[in-house]
Amino acid sequence: MRKALTTVIFLLALSLGVVAQEQKRSPSTSEERARAVRIAQALEAQPTDPSLRDDYKWLLVWAVEVPDLSVSICTANMPWKEKYEHSGDLAAVGLAATVAFVIQHPDEGKDAATAGLAAMESMLRAYQKIVEQDAKARSKEMDEVVEIQKQGKLEEYIRSRWTKTCKK
Repeated sequence: MRKALTTVIFLLALSLGVVAQEQKRSPSTSEERARAVRIAQALEAQPTDPSLRDDYKWLLVWAVEVPDLSVSICTANMPWKEKYEHSGDLAAVGLAATVAFVIQHPDEGKDAATAGLAAMESMLRAYQKIVEQDAKARSKEMDEVVEIQKQGKLEEYIRSRWTKTCKK
């Protein structure tokens, strides 16, 4: 189910990107940016809350359509296995956190790996909430990233993965 949701979201983002290129819209408003940041915070706080799905869909469409926001997403920030039950939840948190970081830190947000680091930190906080709710919802790969973070090596880990995996 979550894998299907992730695939649908990815395909939706691609198709919306094409539509957005055809339909030019005005730059984002301060109200829209504030809403996007609030949605990112809500998703991190309650990553499995189904009531946030409509907000996430709005954020996804909005982030693709606005001409004044550029966000890089890369599988380097998705260390879990495809079959991980909460992969869709964490992917949603990661995208929303990336958008929020770029809004809140426009200069730093130009560096995709820096924005990716902020997104991973948000996903790790969301992952901890998921595991607190359901101890069986652990991911070996996410647990490994938690340990990397505890060792103070998360930035090095993310930059290395971005260099190997993502387009610049």
